[in-house]
Amino acid sequence: MKLATLLYIKNSGGEYLLIERAKEPNKGLLSPPGGKVIFNPAESPVACAVREGEEECRIISEPKDWKLLGIVTENNYPNIGNIMLFLYEYYKPFDELPQECPEGRFKFVHPDFISNSPIPETDKLYIWNFVLKNTDRLFSIYIDCEKLPFECIIEQE
Repeated sequence: MKLATLLYIKNSGGEYLLIERAKEPNKGLLSPPGGKVIFNPAESPVACAVREGEEECRIISEPKDWKLLGIVTENNYPNIGNIMLFLYEYYKPFDELPQECPEGRFKFVHPDFISNSPIPETDKLYIWNFVLKNTDRLFSIYIDCEKLPFECIIEQE
C-alpha cells in the first residue's frame, strides 16, 4: 500500500490551489498538490505535507501550520493500486500561484466550480464533499475502486 498526502491550500479569496497534473496518476486532471510519504528514513504524513508544500508550492511551513482533515483509503485505484491518503489543510492563506513544475501547472479554483472542473472521479463523487464541509471533525472513508460504480464506506464523520 502506498501512503501519500493531498494538500488543501486556499488563497485569501477562499479559492483552492490545484495542479493540472502532467503525469499519471490523473494526468490532465486537476488535483490538490501533494505526494508520497517517504519510508526510509520514516516520514510522518504531516512531515510529508510540509516537504511537499515546499517542493511543489514553495510554501515554507511547520507541522503546526497544517490541519489533518481526513484519511481516504482507496482499494485498487486506477494506475496506482492500494493507497492511503492523508488530507491536510494549510491554515494560512497563500496567494502566490506557484510556477509550473514537472508535476504540472497550478491554478486557483473557487469551491463553487470544483465539481464542474476536470477532477478525478473519486474526488468528484466523495472526497471534495467532505473537504468542503470542513467541519472540525476528522473524516475517514474507504473507496473500493474495483466496483463500478465506486463504492464508498464512511468510516468516521
